[in-house]
Amino acid sequence: MSASVRWLESPSWELDFYGLPHRLPWPEDADPELATRQPLDLETLLEAIDRLGAEAGEPWTSFRAATGLFQELSEALEEGELVRSQRLLDEVERLHPGSPFVLFQLGNLARLGGDDAEAIRSFEAAVSKAPNIGPAWSSLGAVYAQQGERQKAVDAFRKALEINGNDQLALDGLTGLRELVRLMRQTEDGKPNTDAVGYVDLPTFRGMISSQIESLATEPDQLVALAEQLLRDNLVIDVAIGALEKAREVRPEHARTYLVLASAYRTAARPEDARKTIDRFAELQPNEAVAFMHVAQACNDAGDTEGEFKALEKVLELDPNFHAAIGIFFGLSSGDVDPAKEDKLAAWATERKSWMGHLLASSMARGREDSALALRHADNAFALAPEVEEVLLHLSAVLGESKELNRLSTQIRPAVESRRYSARLDWNYAQTLYTLGLRDEAAGVLRRALSTPDAPDEFKSMASSTLEAWGGVLTGSGVPLEIHPAGHLTRPLLITLSDGDGGIVIGAGRRLPAEGAFPWRTKGDDTVEVSLQQGESEGKEPPTPLGTFRAGDVDSAEGAKPVDCHVSATPDGRLHFRAAQNGRRLPVAWKPPQ
Repeated sequence: MSASVRWLESPSWELDFYGLPHRLPWPEDADPELATRQPLDLETLLEAIDRLGAEAGEPWTSFRAATGLFQELSEALEEGELVRSQRLLDEVERLHPGSPFVLFQLGNLARLGGDDAEAIRSFEAAVSKAPNIGPAWSSLGAVYAQQGERQKAVDAFRKALEINGNDQLALDGLTGLRELVRLMRQTEDGKPNTDAVGYVDLPTFRGMISSQIESLATEPDQLVALAEQLLRDNLVIDVAIGALEKAREVRPEHARTYLVLASAYRTAARPEDARKTIDRFAELQPNEAVAFMHVAQACNDAGDTEGEFKALEKVLELDPNFHAAIGIFFGLSSGDVDPAKEDKLAAWATERKSWMGHLLASSMARGREDSALALRHADNAFALAPEVEEVLLHLSAVLGESKELNRLSTQIRPAVESRRYSARLDWNYAQTLYTLGLRDEAAGVLRRALSTPDAPDEFKSMASSTLEAWGGVLTGSGVPLEIHPAGHLTRPLLITLSDGDGGIVIGAGRRLPAEGAFPWRTKGDDTVEVSLQQGESEGKEPPTPLGTFRAGDVDSAEGAKPVDCHVSATPDGRLHFRAAQNGRRLPVAWKPPQ
């Protein structure tokens, strides 16, 4: 057997990854170059080990035994099955102990489960044992970055790129940390060319932008646009300031340049320069309330309370409905229900004819559940501005709370049907009708709004789900899901069976929103009940029951098709359930865990 195998030296980092020496067996009839390429041709290596048989010895024999679990382990991690993944890793470690491979996969498993501290320990142990494993360095950098350990993340990503200059996780990580800049060329028609992407460090990027600024010295619009892009990306702010200062020199009376420059100064923590610049902006825009709002913000940054309130007075002189200025001027905070502040605000709103002031006063009264006074303030706002959308939105809600059905019909409904307002008014009016028990009318409002060609996508999604819920074909769990701050499930969602765990519906580590589906066989009843849980019974923590979902109107005749169950997990941690059979939506309901 051994005669058909030769021994070669290989530089592959994967040998260190698997805890193997660099002198390895290779089939005599296989191309020796394959033993030096990246990635390593594992199939050919395993063939050589098999040819050696009992002569292979350690660590080749133990490695060969462990590789039989690699595919199953990969699938378990991909599916977010934490318990099975841990069992498989334990078995790999038993068969082939001490490899950085197991440490690396333990780090990945910990990340799936949301245990960032354990992930860091595992990845650190992996790179300590085998410093040339690029993926372990980039994975370590990703967790450091997520934990706010910026310098450690940068160092880890840079180490990964030293090993593999094309490590995408490291490139993206350093880009996110503003250590690298991602550049994309354009196609001939001016669109981004995703196949032509490059990365440069900040000093190089700084030089490129500085040269570009020099070439645009007499093009103030382009200088401002360039600076705004740099500010949005939070890159080389000092260079952005230079571009804006040059634009100001070319066009010293252009108000917008001063506004953007003031913003850049604030970003660069130069409050005095920001204050002087925004003062000049206000001089150029003496009749614009927003100009003096910026002055007020600059005064606040500089700790000039007197200057801030003078600027706020000017804002409200120019625009008595400037929401933010009213809130600051009257010292209102979120959820503020102080009657004294409310009276003062309402009196000012009457004097200054401020519909926004009346709306804020109404909100304070609503916070104290004084519906009569809330309606009086809202009526004052409506008398001043009966066609302003904000007024209609607020009045709709207050009329609903006061059960003023006639006024909803005569004052709000015509505005909704005029189609002159955004989908927010449709949504608000429909919700008000629904709370009053007018469910068919509420659904009709949303359906008509959905039929408009310019309905926003976000509204379409919300309205469609709401109509499903109102129609009884969608329900949700009242138990919030456990999610990681990065936006993924920390434990899988499973079916709960009487004798233990059922199948995984949505795996751990799945980014939200996420969806899953499974069939459920009928048992001769016209209803089916499915209980769900988050977490596996043999996991580190007991599973969290998510309640029981019921589907009714089921066809239970012999030979009937299973009920198709569908669940979706939303980014805010909600779980939705739908069911269908034979292409027909079924009525569903939820009951909390016992």
